[in-house]
Amino acid sequence: MGAYVALLAGIGGVSAWCAVALVRRGRRGATENADGLLIEQAARLRAQQLRSEGRDFRAHPHGRPGSGSDRRY
Repeated sequence: MGAYVALLAGIGGVSAWCAVALVRRGRRGATENADGLLIEQAARLRAQQLRSEGRDFRAHPHGRPGSGSDRRY
């Protein structure tokens, strides 16, 4: 019984540590160094491009004209 309680206490401790780590990570402010700012800017642009491509696909589900997806064999 003691081993079971110790196991549960260990699992509880690890889960509490993970929760604290995630909460602390979420509280960080904006990146302050130049490399981090460039990485964040590139990620935002990439996400924006992916979203716009997704909208384009929904508007034209068969692909763009001349893209090769409209060819029938």
